[in-house]
Amino acid sequence: MRKLLIIVIVLVVLIGCSEFMKRMVVKELEFSLKSVSLIEYDISTMTVKVALKAYNPNDIDAVIDRLDYSFYINEKNAANGTTGRKVTVKAGKTETISTNLKINYLNLGSAILKAVKEKKADFRVDGTVFVETPVGAITFPIELFYP
Repeated sequence: MRKLLIIVIVLVVLIGCSEFMKRMVVKELEFSLKSVSLIEYDISTMTVKVALKAYNPNDIDAVIDRLDYSFYINEKNAANGTTGRKVTVKAGKTETISTNLKINYLNLGSAILKAVKEKKADFRVDGTVFVETPVGAITFPIELFYP
């Protein structure tokens, strides 16, 4: 009976360590801003699709519980959002995390005028990756640029 209890405890610890490692390898993910594309627009707002790429160079899967971010156009905060869903990035693979953002032109002021005048815009995403653990959330900052 005692051997069985020790085996069960060892298995629980090993499974827990494995899950914890999946959570902690998130800090080694390589993020990039893959694309920003216009979906639709009207007189006062536009909706853009923002695609983030997460590459996992590790030999175990990585789990992102949530990603909160701020999206900037020409250094003006255009929108804030969250992925709100768990994403698993398989070992040695790349996963695309996409989100749609509705942006009010009034929030951007001169940034929109500059983008229209120059027919281009610089985009940036500042974010926080959340990894849930039994002792609470662990966070990692990211900053991505496009183009």
